[in-house]
Amino acid sequence: MDRQKLRRLADRLPFSGALLGLGTYLVDERLLGHQRGGLAAVGVVFFLALVTSWVLRRVSGMTWREALWPRREPPPWTQLPPSMASVNELARAGLRIQAIKMYRELTGMELKASVEAVDAMIAQRTLHEPAPRIDPHR
Repeated sequence: MDRQKLRRLADRLPFSGALLGLGTYLVDERLLGHQRGGLAAVGVVFFLALVTSWVLRRVSGMTWREALWPRREPPPWTQLPPSMASVNELARAGLRIQAIKMYRELTGMELKASVEAVDAMIAQRTLHEPAPRIDPHR
């Protein structure tokens, strides 16, 4: 397994462990009527999932600090230089709120005026002009 797959698995593991433990608790105690430790078992399963997640992050090559507190990549629009061309690019890509924020940062205008200006930029976009590719989920 490559490192990226290990990291994705490590990110999903605690949530999956909590769901598994909670599902087991609900089925055993609520549906079947067994008394086996209840929510303490859910806590143990979640803790084991957290430890396993940490070990997988370490195996994938992360440092100790990154394994305990993984950093997220900054959104791609934060890497654009603040300019009117960037505002146009964000507006054409459909990232309206980010375009408004950058427009306000550049001009110092009020929110209402900035919204109107960005909406005007979006309205001026022609139908045959392709929108630039900025992936907001990268």
